[in-house]
Amino acid sequence: MTNPQQALIGILMTGETHQELMPQLGEHLFNEVLTSRCYQVIKKVIDKGLTPNLVNFFMTANDIDKFTPKETSEIVTWSNNLTYNEPVNEYIAILKDEHIKRSIASIVTEQSLGLSNTDGFTTATSIIKSLTSLLDTGSNSDNIINLSDLTNDEREAYYRRAALTLSGKTTGLETGLKSLNKFTGGFHPEFIIIAGRPSMGKTALALFHGMKSGEAGIYFNLEMNKSQLCQRLILQEAGDSIHSSRLRDGNLSQSELHSFEKTIGSIEKVPFLIYDKARCGVHEAIRVMKREHRKGRCKWAIIDYLQLMTIEGFKGGNREAEVAEISRTLKAAQKELGIPIIALAQLSREVEKRPDKKPILSDLRESGSLEQDADSVAFVWRPSYYGLNDEDGNPYTNHIFYLFEKHRQGATGIVEFRHSPNMTNFTDVVTHDIGSTYLPQPKDLRHYADKDWDKETNEPF
Repeated sequence: MTNPQQALIGILMTGETHQELMPQLGEHLFNEVLTSRCYQVIKKVIDKGLTPNLVNFFMTANDIDKFTPKETSEIVTWSNNLTYNEPVNEYIAILKDEHIKRSIASIVTEQSLGLSNTDGFTTATSIIKSLTSLLDTGSNSDNIINLSDLTNDEREAYYRRAALTLSGKTTGLETGLKSLNKFTGGFHPEFIIIAGRPSMGKTALALFHGMKSGEAGIYFNLEMNKSQLCQRLILQEAGDSIHSSRLRDGNLSQSELHSFEKTIGSIEKVPFLIYDKARCGVHEAIRVMKREHRKGRCKWAIIDYLQLMTIEGFKGGNREAEVAEISRTLKAAQKELGIPIIALAQLSREVEKRPDKKPILSDLRESGSLEQDADSVAFVWRPSYYGLNDEDGNPYTNHIFYLFEKHRQGATGIVEFRHSPNMTNFTDVVTHDIGSTYLPQPKDLRHYADKDWDKETNEPF
């Protein structure tokens, strides 16, 4: 069984995660002699402004705390035996739990030894005070925000959004569809579920949104063959100039080949990262997001799709409980990173039993917690797939809809748009007069976000 203390020391010395891990750890969590000494050396390495890798670790250790050859070999083994799927959060939780249990035993033992010299009430009160102090230890006062700071931050955020609106830009991440931008304001820093039955176009839409965002992000590909994924991107960018079957079969015409080369040249410049791994662990995905976010390369993340994800070391029993834990973990990561995390999700077959084939929240497969954790839930509905007619009795053709059944920052409703014949590209129903109507705003609105505000008069200086 993996020793959490040794594993965390090994993880810290990989040099990639110490910035996010060290604030969650403390010397009191490492009660083993060797891991405690290692933690002290790692702190010294970081204090010197160095990355805590094996080289810097042992160079620093030689100055303050020499290790025997046996200890050195053991420490190196901790790092070498790591896999990329290490459940870091679980290790930290175990260490904190063990620390609390050790402290409880110590408090009770210490107070019991002096029981003969004090009355029972005084002893019980002392134990309660000590246990309360123990629970408070490690709480982060930085998480407490007073209303003055909160409202000032929101004031500045509002005027930044208003300035973007005046300039004709969306306040969130560009979606590639004006109708969707109008309805949602773009993809905001939220945990967003895009769900649908197979063949509705979830993957095509996710690739479309990622490519049209104009920002660097990560697409977690858990399902598709990477060659098929790339072909979809090419067809999406090429429009109708390349036939999908000829691209698949390697039988492009001369004009299509020209478009193929031109399209690839365009795609390769897009800051779009693909993490290609089947059954990717949720903690693994979050570590990738955090690492790339520090580099400025993760302004959004898309997971295709959520039910294929696992959670490292999960011992909760059934799959529904595991998906619920994955959902909660992704929501926590989204809040910490402050980026849109979009998770694609499959729906149950209950959808097929309804005459209109329209999904509802209870159709989310394997976990009711998805609808609770998500800030927005949009269902992809393509009525032509089912041979349905519109209200006038005309058959749907290339119509596609987002059915927003949950929308924390706005109203629920329907966004209609169109898909290309090969389901690789998407366009608005109309291309003019899509923007919302806004009240007149001051022309110098852009200045407001940068101004300091007088707290007494509530006016900008």
